[in-house]
Amino acid sequence: MPREDTWRCPPEGWLCLGLMSGTSVDGLDAALVRVHAKYKAGLASSPQAFSWNVQLEHTTTLAYPEPLRCDLWRAMELSAVDLLRLDKRWASWSAEAARTWLQGLGVPMSTLSVAGSHGHTVHHRPEEGWTHQLGCGATLHQVWNIPVVSDLRRLDVAWAGQGAPLVPLADQVLFPDWDAVLNLGGFANVSMDAPDGRRLAWDIGPANLLLNTLVHPLPMDRDGQLAAQGEVLPDLLRAWQALEHHHQPPPKSLGREWLEGTVFPVLKDHKDASQSDLLATAVMYIAWSVVKDMPESARVLVTGGGAWNPTLMAALGRLGKEKNLAWEVPQPELVEGKEAMVFAWLGLLRWLGIDNTLSSVTGAQCDSSGGALWGQGAL
Repeated sequence: MPREDTWRCPPEGWLCLGLMSGTSVDGLDAALVRVHAKYKAGLASSPQAFSWNVQLEHTTTLAYPEPLRCDLWRAMELSAVDLLRLDKRWASWSAEAARTWLQGLGVPMSTLSVAGSHGHTVHHRPEEGWTHQLGCGATLHQVWNIPVVSDLRRLDVAWAGQGAPLVPLADQVLFPDWDAVLNLGGFANVSMDAPDGRRLAWDIGPANLLLNTLVHPLPMDRDGQLAAQGEVLPDLLRAWQALEHHHQPPPKSLGREWLEGTVFPVLKDHKDASQSDLLATAVMYIAWSVVKDMPESARVLVTGGGAWNPTLMAALGRLGKEKNLAWEVPQPELVEGKEAMVFAWLGLLRWLGIDNTLSSVTGAQCDSSGGALWGQGAL
């Protein structure tokens, strides 16, 4: 358990940086967050022992240079040596890009208490006991000269958990007014409270990563315009709906390996289908998988890039009527910056020695304070 002075919040709060690189490889999300905390009661190693005020002061998406973006996209195919080179390269670029962004805001790195960096997931194999997010935390610390928390998933996997999703702790503590919290990123994931108060969460299925792949070489189907012109292919939709993942109970998580090894092969029987029809079917598949996992009459907070896709949101609206679901999209800064904001907070929890990973979500043997800490811990 941390000492009392470990978690005592300074009057001005803690100023934290969060970085998140999603599987869609559409850029590096950065968030500048100010956190105040007040101890209430209970174990000081539990985040529920505190009342939290987390303010998202600034957020942005830093566009990857095209060569780096391309290398991140094919990172799964790299040799060990080339992956290590990319690990260092991602961190060096991210460190300079984030520092330049903060300088433009007039925020010196020296004013930050800690940075939480999710990194970029390349391999995720919790069933084999390992996961890997590239993004050298030591390099980030060396450039910024502040404490950095990285590699937040590996400890949970070592405790026999899925290592994902990690955001549900923040959903429970920071966004308690919604029945469910949905993120439409590269994959769709959801979190909600069980009747006994435990937080549950899981990866629902593919989202933007599937849509972006189907529209290649375009970066995305902007506003879902192509999907809106297509017709749903019933056989393809049924084949995707039959995938085993959708009929397994949580905890469960997904990575690109599942998408490329399970979802994409179904397309081989539809080689002659138009791009618009494939996209229309993918939108219906995503909407079906999301609605299927939602509780009846839920108020659902929706964030992530998919919240800006009117064709996808319209499909959710139509299918959600059967369950009386209310989809609520917050202000743009939170839609785009929520995950980076959360990883700033999770990094702060690790720096303070407070649990930042829920075993009820991941299926691990215990809650844990995950992440490699580079630089000095809280004093």
